[in-house]
Amino acid sequence: MATRRQFLKGGLAAVAYGLSARTGWSALLAPGQPHFPSSGAGPFLNIPRRPPSITIDGLPFESWFTADDFREVIPFHSTPSLPGGQPPPPSECVDVAVVGGGISGLTCAYFLRQFRPVLFELRPRFGGNAMGEIWEHTKYSLGSAYFITPDKGDFLEQFYQELGLDRVARVSEPPDPVEVMDQILDDFYGGQGSPPEHQLAFQRYAEVVTYMADEGYPDIPWPADEKSREYIRELDRKTFKQDLLERMGDVPIPPLLAAAIQGYFYSSFNASWDEVSAASGWNFVAAEEFGRWVLPGGNAYMAEQLYRRLQRVEQHAPQRPLLRANHQVFDVRPAGDGVLLTYIDPQGQVRSLRAKYVVLAGAKQICKYMIPNLEQIDEQKYLAMTNIRTNAYLVVNVLINRRIQRDFYDIFLVHDENFPIDLPLFEANPIVTDVLNGHFARPGNPPRSVLSLYWPLPFPTARFTLVTPGAFDNYTQRLLPQLRRILALLDVPESAVQQVRVSRWGHAMPIAFSNLIADGTIEHLRRPLWDRVFFSNQDNWALPAIENSVLEAQSVTAQIAQALCDRGVRPG
Repeated sequence: MATRRQFLKGGLAAVAYGLSARTGWSALLAPGQPHFPSSGAGPFLNIPRRPPSITIDGLPFESWFTADDFREVIPFHSTPSLPGGQPPPPSECVDVAVVGGGISGLTCAYFLRQFRPVLFELRPRFGGNAMGEIWEHTKYSLGSAYFITPDKGDFLEQFYQELGLDRVARVSEPPDPVEVMDQILDDFYGGQGSPPEHQLAFQRYAEVVTYMADEGYPDIPWPADEKSREYIRELDRKTFKQDLLERMGDVPIPPLLAAAIQGYFYSSFNASWDEVSAASGWNFVAAEEFGRWVLPGGNAYMAEQLYRRLQRVEQHAPQRPLLRANHQVFDVRPAGDGVLLTYIDPQGQVRSLRAKYVVLAGAKQICKYMIPNLEQIDEQKYLAMTNIRTNAYLVVNVLINRRIQRDFYDIFLVHDENFPIDLPLFEANPIVTDVLNGHFARPGNPPRSVLSLYWPLPFPTARFTLVTPGAFDNYTQRLLPQLRRILALLDVPESAVQQVRVSRWGHAMPIAFSNLIADGTIEHLRRPLWDRVFFSNQDNWALPAIENSVLEAQSVTAQIAQALCDRGVRPG
């Protein structure tokens, strides 16, 4: 079985990184080049020192959702019509167009930057669910928060170093503290706070996690050798809960440990441990043993670095803007030996662009509506896209006018044995699962703090409850007692709260159900259409991980770069 370290040091990642090095793609990062500050379309939004607020039960709130802040028209809930029923003639021709300005799209555009790709983003800001905000010099995330510490010398480490992430990252080492009965236990997974009769279960669980990290780690994206792939398929046919119970043998899992594991799955997968496949589950749970890199502002910092480097590319030929926020691409179809891409510009005009190659870097539930007659063209791909389900998520950022004394990154909130392990119970009483220190990676001794509360909604009906009239009031009322308990847990007086900001994500992350790898769904998701339209997103593997976004982008762009070279197109 190939280990995580062996896989990332060789195979596909190393080959593609070698391609980028041979074609000189790092030339634009030469030392001493001018720095271009981020424009208003960058991933970070500056929040004023005293932002306007409304008062809800004595606490100051931003008056509406951030992130998915749509009030009336929700994108792709209705399909824009083509004037005359056909796309207009293209007004420009490019080598590559990338649709979707989250981490996946930004990374694709970055890897292809010497071909000057055009990058389209629906929102006014790039970053996707890796957007962030800045308050009083503190950057914090609206969604995507961290990634796993890379192995020395592997492709991911080199990529992170190229972006300068290693210079600002702070490592969060396991284990995470867990709150039980309003007490924070730093060694919960070592059995702290549990009765003697449960100690064996905690010990056995730790042994299983260590084995999966050191010996049985399921690499996703998977390695090239068939033996490793069959091992991953075997794991994927089971749920994480099924596999864990088998590995625990005759040692039962006590309720508090089960609650903590389920809380991790709610938070990290937005799904239950008896829904998520064992392959995907262990890919996350075991990887936590390697530690996590936390950036200022979470993964929005990575998005910002990619965005700034693409701005530098744009500066070389400003007559054709490459970074196009507020552009809704809604129709992608073949045209001769290229692709015709139709979009609505910020002025509401319908325009078309012709590209030799297109990367659809958005979520599959959106991509499938962009391709006319996809079900007739490629039924297997259409069904695969339809089988990828997403759930909604809320992230609550609490701006605090004082420093939090406790140094931590992530505290999981179990409270007691009444934690809603079963999904119907969680749906009836959705709760915040963990609280992050939003300024964990900020250097120095900042006088103010940000708490980020992660509130998964792991049931299909949740997104409808987020768009109904009164949704904001409903969720803020549900939040208030939980927020007050968290503030008390961390010794933060309510008077220190400057504002509470609730970020809404209607389709937060793909759900890594069992059998998606084993039954071939993932294979159909990943393959291109017409050898000209490629797909790159974390949902290529139905796994909400930054590493997947980067590695899929690297794989796809290596294919496109080679195809362009074969057609006589040389990097500029």
